[in-house]
Amino acid sequence: MEALAYDPVLKIKDSVDVYVSTGESDVCTIQFYHINTRQKLSIRIAPSFSDVLAALDGLSPLSKILKSFAFELDPVELKSIFEYLVAKGVLEHPTIEDPNSRYSRQINFLSDWIFGLSSNKAHEQIINSNVVIFGVGAVGSSIAINLARAGVSKFTFVDNKVLSSQSAERHPFFSAKEVGEAKVDALKRHLEKINSAVRVTCVREKLLPLTDLSSLVDDATLVVNTADEPYIGHTSVKLGRYLWGKKIPLYVAGGFDAHLMSTGDFYIPGESVCIDCCSGFFSAALADWKPTYKVHKTNSAKTHIIGGSGGTYSMSLFSASYACIQLLNYLAGGDAYKFRISQRGEFIIGKGEIEWVEILAKEGCNVCGK
Repeated sequence: MEALAYDPVLKIKDSVDVYVSTGESDVCTIQFYHINTRQKLSIRIAPSFSDVLAALDGLSPLSKILKSFAFELDPVELKSIFEYLVAKGVLEHPTIEDPNSRYSRQINFLSDWIFGLSSNKAHEQIINSNVVIFGVGAVGSSIAINLARAGVSKFTFVDNKVLSSQSAERHPFFSAKEVGEAKVDALKRHLEKINSAVRVTCVREKLLPLTDLSSLVDDATLVVNTADEPYIGHTSVKLGRYLWGKKIPLYVAGGFDAHLMSTGDFYIPGESVCIDCCSGFFSAALADWKPTYKVHKTNSAKTHIIGGSGGTYSMSLFSASYACIQLLNYLAGGDAYKFRISQRGEFIIGKGEIEWVEILAKEGCNVCGK
């Protein structure tokens, strides 16, 4: 065989299973199954190609592998099919990577989840992110912990509250020794135990109508809002309007009041509806809805706020986990988050299913232009 101009070193990704069907003499069907994302890809090709595919060891160049076979393959077609399989995330050019790296499994997953970008580059974008979180209660702190474990290295936490004995129910970083301490400080210490390289700025302030946001968010990669006081709708409008002009994404997480298992809303300038369109949409849709809560007689009045909606930490974790999947996909340079842009999902716990609502923009909106 002539010397190959295209002579890469390739291997099948560890997260891809391969199935070969040889029902016909001159053609076979090869199905590639991505274990991480459950995606499938099938090709019909000459049976001899399956032998070449099986010989890719990530060590030998293609020319050396082909010399061991008694048949020849068209080099132009070979280049085309290999480039196609690399683009589809089936084959990869092996890289030298420490198998004991704390992020090795995540990088493996990113190779199937983020297309058009190497998994190491996608992971690097996560590490270099700067995330600002308003409100670090049950949901906000869970988001922070998830993102820190994924490698996000810089945070700003904005919250004026302190830990109480009631925090034990839903705050994943709670410690009885820290009751009375600022939530932002306790969470910072918790993250530093997870990743000593993390940098956290703590701001003990309440988000108010006159709060100056410039010093808090102007350098952010994205902002997360879980601040439910005075009301998350009001805090989100303030943040959303400011951030839209700065072209900084805002994620308003679920996990509050009647939205204990909500997917939340992702506002991305140029991609989603704006915060005012969303606020107006739900104001109109819920104009006649008035929630009512039952007040229970109990002896725990000294430590618990009586009345209000109930819930469990697992419900908060649902909202936080869904938010983190969307956030990590965005930070890593993926596009999976786009499939539910401008939609809100509510997990109906009595049915075991998510009900989705498409958020419609106001006609002629001069902000998002939808």
